Order: sequence, then C-alpha cells, then structure tokens
Amino acid sequence: MLLVSYEFGLFLILLTVIYYLVPGKFQWILLLAASYLFYLCGGPLYILYPLITTFTTWLLARRMGRISADARRYIKEQGFDREQKKAYNQTVKRRRKRLLLCGLFMNFGILAVLKYANFALENINGLLHLFHSTLNFNYVGWLLPLGISYYTFQSMGYLIDVYNGKYEPEQNPARFALFVSFFPQLVAGPISRFDQIKEDLFASHTFDMRRLKLGAERMLWGYFKKLVIADRLGPAVTAIISSPSEYNGIYVFLGMVGYTVWMYADFAGGIDIVIGVAQIFGVKLPENFDRPFMSASLAEFWRRWHMSLMQWLREYIFFPVSTSRFSKKISAVTGKLLGRKAGQKAPVYVANIVVWLTAGIWHGASWNFVAWGMANCIVMLISAELSGVYRAFRKRFSFTGSQGYRWFGIVRTFFLFCCLEMFEYYPFLTVFSMFGNMLTSSSLSQLTDGRMASLGLGYADWILLLISIAVMALGAVFQKGNGYREWLDRKPVWLQYAAVFGLFLVVLLTGAYGQGYDASQFIYNQF
Repeated sequence: MLLVSYEFGLFLILLTVIYYLVPGKFQWILLLAASYLFYLCGGPLYILYPLITTFTTWLLARRMGRISADARRYIKEQGFDREQKKAYNQTVKRRRKRLLLCGLFMNFGILAVLKYANFALENINGLLHLFHSTLNFNYVGWLLPLGISYYTFQSMGYLIDVYNGKYEPEQNPARFALFVSFFPQLVAGPISRFDQIKEDLFASHTFDMRRLKLGAERMLWGYFKKLVIADRLGPAVTAIISSPSEYNGIYVFLGMVGYTVWMYADFAGGIDIVIGVAQIFGVKLPENFDRPFMSASLAEFWRRWHMSLMQWLREYIFFPVSTSRFSKKISAVTGKLLGRKAGQKAPVYVANIVVWLTAGIWHGASWNFVAWGMANCIVMLISAELSGVYRAFRKRFSFTGSQGYRWFGIVRTFFLFCCLEMFEYYPFLTVFSMFGNMLTSSSLSQLTDGRMASLGLGYADWILLLISIAVMALGAVFQKGNGYREWLDRKPVWLQYAAVFGLFLVVLLTGAYGQGYDASQFIYNQF
C-alpha cells in the first residue's frame, strides 16, 4: 500500500476514527493490527520476515534480561567479594554476548541473503568468467520485504541496547512487535530507538484537534515535496543520468544538482508524511533531517541528513569498532611504524572506513554504493587531517567569521555533496570522465540544442519546479526553532486555513500523478 494512494488515504481515515473511539488501553493493539494489515497488502508471504525478526529479537533480549537478573540475585545470595564478583560477571557477560551474536548473525544474515545474494552471485560469476570457467550461477528471484533494512537495524539496535544494559527488555511480545512494525516508518524510516518512542506507542491518547491538524499539515507538506517536486523532476533526472553519452557537458551539472534535489524532495517528503501520520496517533518519531543544505561542511551535512541512520552507525558501529581490540592492535602496529600520532588516529580511520562501507552497502547492493561510501569516507578523513590548516586560516583571516563566508561554505558543501552523489548513478571511472567533461565542455548553448525538450518537461513544468523548490527551501529556513507549522499556528485561524487549503490545491492541481493516480514509489522504499 503506497503512502501516496487513495487506498492509504481511506485506510488512514478509518484507522484514525476507530483509534479515537476505542478505549485507550486497546489503542496500541489496534495500531499493531493495522500495521500487520498494512504489511500484508505487500504480500502475505513477506510478513514472515518481520515476524521472525520480532520473535527472535524479543526472545533473545528477554533471555539476556533473565540471565542478568539471575546473576544479580545469585551474587547477592553468595556474598561474593570484589574479585569473585568480577570473575562471575565476566562469565555472565560471555553468555549474554553469545545471545547477542546469535541475534545479530541471524537477522543480519536474513538481510544479507535477501538483499545481497544476487550482488554476490554477480561478482562470483564475473570472477569465474575472468578465469574462463563455464560454470555460471543463476540469479535468485527473491523480492525484498518492505522496509527490511529499517526494521532490521531498529531491532538490532534494541538488542544491542539491552545487551549494554541501557534499559530492561520488553516482556510483552505484542508490544515489542508494534515497535518493530509500526506501519508509518516501515516505508522509509526513521530508525527509532525503543526508549525514544515506547511511551508514546503504548500510552492512551485522547482526541486532540490541534495534534490532528499539525499532523495533517506535516503530511501535506510531505505530499508537496513528493508529488509536486520529486515526481515531476524524477523522470527528467533519470533520463540525464541514464545516458551519459547523450547528456554530457552542462547536462552533467543539471543531472547532479537535479538528482540531489530529487532525492531530497522524495526522501524528506516521505519522512514528513511518516512523521505526520505518527503524530496523528500521538506518536513522536525522531526527525531525520535538520536543514542539511544549510551545512557549511560535509561533516556537518552528515549530522543533518538521514540523522537516524547516521546516529545508528555512529553508536552501534563507530564507537564499538574504534574501541575494539582489533583497532587497538592496529593502533599499536601503526604507532610503531609511523609514530605515536598516526597510531592514535588509526582506530578512527578504521572505524570511519567500516562505517562508510556499511553506509554504502546499506544503500544498495552494487559497487556504485560502495564507491559512494568510500568517496565520502576519503573526503571526510582528508577534511579531518586538514582541520589544523582550516583553524590557522580562520585565525589569520577575519573575513572567515562573516556571514558571507558562511554562505560560501554552504554553497561549497552543497556542490561537494552533488559531486559525491555521482558515484551512485555513474560507473566508477565514468564519474571522473563526466566530471571532467562538465568542466571543459559545458556551454549554455547546449540548453537549446533540443536535448532539453527531450526530457519531457515543458516551460510550465520548469517554472513550477523552480517556484516549488524555492518554496521548499524557504520552508527549510523557517524550520529553524519552533518551525513554520508552529509559526503558522500562532496566526489567525482564517490565515491558517487559507495557507493549508492553498497548499492542498497546489498539490491537487499540480502534483505529478502516475497511472491510476498512484504516485511512483519513494526512492528509499528499496532499502
């Protein structure tokens, strides 16, 4: 069931009415039933995968909690001294760690097989062909279950948190099932933590008109980004990036900027819809974007873009890897060979490489995304190495503290991100040739040579796109502080309804609708 469809609209309206009619203690059960119904619309077979993840994670976490509780009670009964307690706790920790590894291996294994089997087979067949072997493995025809990367990462984050003792495991399997499968975030995240949303998920909510209005406004803003901008711009961008030999020169520039805007409008629009839907039911999901295009550096950008994923990678991969025994050994060896400073930096380098390799693979099963992840990693590490030079430069020149220089950094970061995105859609070597072609062969006259008309957008479409992108950018500026919705909420009622109704008409009349008035899938659905 698409978030942009008549079926979903009817589903949401009926669910909202029933949700506020049933007694509060049954509301979370209704959400669980609705979430499984939502998932079943994608195919009855695929609900087995989230059920397996839910059951195994709940069972293992509960077992971890029981082992810890039994250990605390046993230590108290035995009256162990400090050394005995330490030795016994180490034994308990090893038992809990085996359960953790079992859960990680099982659930990430399911994700790896379903998402990366054909990628692995493709590379194996390539190697066999390289050695002139006649053996060839057939590709599998599995379809990815909806949101598998999201609910897997979210569930494994919960399991790691329980292992680390951040909170006690949930005893009720049905309540935990709602956390894993809450239907709005199945489509495109965000990746939530159990302690962040459990109170809202299981609390009793009374009908609140203001909450309903704010949620609907957030959804409408998301539909504006998705239908008016992303779905109109997407086909033109796809045409450009799919034919590098035909669309070169200035079209490379248009393609990389258009791809970035398309992806942001699509992904951020989807997140707006998801957060708005959750807000209607009184559930506050974590934000996934914080005005990323207002960032003055790539490091700042990645703290503002897809924040839930980057926080997950930082907490569950970067810190554990950088403090692991392996990293300490690498640090010791590097320190002996290259000096103490290099040895101290080695764990950070190792952790960054693992994080960005994971980020690349998470985004897609292809070498394009591996290259994209490594390109980001290299730029970030070079930037970190040059941080001393940047500090000296800012100290030497006073203009670096001006607002103008801040805007220079914002524009520079935007185009740097656009360039790095080229690794997602061009083959590795093609990225460099197309970038060079853009710098040496671009001309404004290329916009009137007929290729522009072949992109399928007329003058009215381009004008509408430019105005809509400007409105989206203005909305991001107003997002600072309390946000544009809270700002609008303080205005007279007639102005509020006029603004919302005006946006509704814009979406209704200018949205780019697909066949049967179902918009195209969100880009991040595939993850």
